[in-house]
Amino acid sequence: MLAFPLCVLSGAGLAGAAATINVINNDGAGEGFNDPTGVAPVGGNPGTTLGAQRLNAFEFAAEIWADLITSDVEIRLAAEFNPLFCDPNVGAVLALAGAAGVDRDFAGAPVAATFYPAALADKLAGMDLFPPGDDVGAEFNSSIGTTCTLAVDWYYGLDASPGFGEVDFVTTVLHELGHGLGFATFVDDTTGEKFLGFDDVFMLQLEDHSTGELWPGMSDAERVTSSTDPGDLHWVGAEVVAASGSLSDGVHASGHVEMFAPSTLDPGSSVSHFSDDLDPDGLMEPFETGALHDVGLALELFADLDWCICGNGVVEPPELCDDGNSIDDDFCSNACQGPPVPMLPVWGRVAGALLLLSTGIVLLGQHPRRVRP
Repeated sequence: MLAFPLCVLSGAGLAGAAATINVINNDGAGEGFNDPTGVAPVGGNPGTTLGAQRLNAFEFAAEIWADLITSDVEIRLAAEFNPLFCDPNVGAVLALAGAAGVDRDFAGAPVAATFYPAALADKLAGMDLFPPGDDVGAEFNSSIGTTCTLAVDWYYGLDASPGFGEVDFVTTVLHELGHGLGFATFVDDTTGEKFLGFDDVFMLQLEDHSTGELWPGMSDAERVTSSTDPGDLHWVGAEVVAASGSLSDGVHASGHVEMFAPSTLDPGSSVSHFSDDLDPDGLMEPFETGALHDVGLALELFADLDWCICGNGVVEPPELCDDGNSIDDDFCSNACQGPPVPMLPVWGRVAGALLLLSTGIVLLGQHPRRVRP
């Protein structure tokens, strides 16, 4: 369980964007986002304390996503800094993030009997399906640049220009928020079992190209095999396929884009990332590859998940998504919704809450971002 009371950051609601993301600071006094250590402004980040720079960079990244996706429902994003894994010979976990809950069979769900991550479910339903809870949770490694003996430090500038040995914090936040907003499956990566026996929206468009089978129709054992089938685990969603011409590697002749499926399972990383063979590199690869403030094909993947997105021609240009014109705004917010299914009890999010209470699990499907030595 989180040890500190929730505190909504002053001014953290990213209004004026296509979605409103409220950043929730879960750090205690004097640590993480509240660290009072004095620092000089860097790369367009005016903060003069370490905590302030962290907050500024975090909100900057959250606003990038808020400008790209649309939702009439506030997205609550809880975050904190804690010591995470670090080994000078192996590498370090930069951050972890995931959905704080899931829902299925709500009014507005495009596919029945299918789990959706909290923020996307709320958007499709047009209402907050679980008001007491956050939608996304994220944790960042406070050991980087402090107690971690790996020769790497965080870069908190906003200009995507980290120096040698620095990891761009904005890029890491963008990556982790991608997971929390929907770039992840809830399938157990060691057993292949569906979460509580139901499909999730991400797995619907995963295919093993060697068999031609989609994940929902596979057995548990077949999903385990598929998740360790390098080059053959593909994303087959129409929007990603249509945009895959930007890749020179990591893409099949059909336009299917390779997902991360190393022959030895990499728990938390396998399946829920694009392949690290993509060229050019993409934001949603499992390892740090440099500063990237463009979410790339992740945006098209979000469109495949039924997020309404702005700025790539799928729905509307950004100026129509938040121009104050209610007709345009309604279209941009609702155009991606499929026909509603009959309203059934919304127990998916409650199941997430029960997991939280009984086992201490905060996030569903945590997925790390790592840096190699």
